[in-house]
Amino acid sequence: MLITIYLAVEIALSFPIGHLIDRMNNTILNAIPSVLMIIGLMFILGHYNLLMLYSSTLLIVSGLTVKVDSFSAIMKKHLHENSFKKAVSVNYATVSGSSIMGTLLGGMSIVYLTDFFNYILIIIASLSLILSIPVHETFNKNESSKSSTRNEIRSIGSFLLKITGFLILAFFINGLLISMDTYSAGLFNLVLRASPIYHTLFNMSFPIGQIAGTPMASTGYFKDDKPIVIAMLMFVFCPMVAIIAIGRSPLMDIIDAFIMGFVLPIINIPINTKLMQAIPQAIYGRVMAFIKIFASGSTPALGVLFSAVSIFFSIPTVLIWVSILTVPLAIYATIAIPKFFNIASRDVHEKESV
Repeated sequence: MLITIYLAVEIALSFPIGHLIDRMNNTILNAIPSVLMIIGLMFILGHYNLLMLYSSTLLIVSGLTVKVDSFSAIMKKHLHENSFKKAVSVNYATVSGSSIMGTLLGGMSIVYLTDFFNYILIIIASLSLILSIPVHETFNKNESSKSSTRNEIRSIGSFLLKITGFLILAFFINGLLISMDTYSAGLFNLVLRASPIYHTLFNMSFPIGQIAGTPMASTGYFKDDKPIVIAMLMFVFCPMVAIIAIGRSPLMDIIDAFIMGFVLPIINIPINTKLMQAIPQAIYGRVMAFIKIFASGSTPALGVLFSAVSIFFSIPTVLIWVSILTVPLAIYATIAIPKFFNIASRDVHEKESV
């Protein structure tokens, strides 16, 4: 139920948050979530009934969603375009690092600091609020103009229509990666019959790989963001998923997850940077909201599908089919990603010429 609340809130708030991003001072908007999270945590201080727990989850997830969604808008508004890739890389590594630290520190705190766990979270949220110092932002539009709003809606539709191929690719790639989350526990418990520590290491190896792979996106052969190279990296996932499906070594699966995590930022960082450069500032929040909903929509849709399929087929069999399906998707990526880069680069040049 808590996961359902998380997904429902995240998707339901995407458009309202996107609208606020385009209308409000983003640094103020980024500070509000810390207050919501503090209130949500206070709801469960000494109270652990279901209503309090659901209410707390609603507030915390709402705050987290606002903070995450508004942060890229802050980077776009306050950084020079030449710094976007570096900022996206740092943010990517930070998110992966916080995932690892949260898993480790959260687990240890629950075991050894049970009575103080909620207070620790409140302190962390309070520090986040203190560090979220708002700054002045300039708005260059007449918010009461109906014609301006209509033009913005046309601009949003036009931009999304141009990147439809990329959106379709993002939907299915994200959906196929969900198979790892859906089946990982069953794979290690029922198929490999491995100790829970191996499953924990498997879950941690992916973000560790992301941290290790993040610097690669800006160095050597990958620093020039060649779209065909980025697209070709998609083929890596086919053998990686196949190894997880047919292998019977927990250690090999952990290494496999690390490699997939290593490759992912080399693909994602240039794409996110190009999106940040190409989307006009006035509609950035709403366009990113639509992209998020489209990509994230694959999580519940294909998550349910994978769960249902596992009733009739073994986990290794399903993962073999997932690895096979990544091949046509990778082939499609060699068309969709270069086309997306061309469209995004053209939009960037048009903005510069205005």
